[in-house]
Amino acid sequence: MLFLLVGCAGEVITDPDEIKIHAIADSIKTAIEDKDVDMFMTNVSLNYSDSAGGTYESICTIAQNIVSQIEAAEGSYGVNLTISSSISNLTVLGSTANSDLKITFSVVIIVPVYSENRTFETIFQKEGTNWKITSMMEN
Repeated sequence: MLFLLVGCAGEVITDPDEIKIHAIADSIKTAIEDKDVDMFMTNVSLNYSDSAGGTYESICTIAQNIVSQIEAAEGSYGVNLTISSSISNLTVLGSTANSDLKITFSVVIIVPVYSENRTFETIFQKEGTNWKITSMMEN
């Protein structure tokens, strides 16, 4: 069975590792939409470490804070949550990959209440048959 993924620029992605890495961006988007921290964290390596001192636990805290902010806005107002995620500049070298991971989300009432547009230089590591994020630095 052959799976294909069409990237943002319309290129067809057939490499199984690249397809799995692009699926991480979709999984993060779904996790934020569903306010599911556990799902978000399935994409992050337990060995996560970045040059700013970030760890698996600190990324979990960030994910929990994002969900809390969304839930607080929903509890006070009727809101529209808009999320997008994408991976660009992906390079896979053996069991390591680098890319830019862009995550955009907005909580909107009549005017935006909370909006973020962030791009991270991201390093992925293959752990068994799955890819996990091992480091991210905001661009």
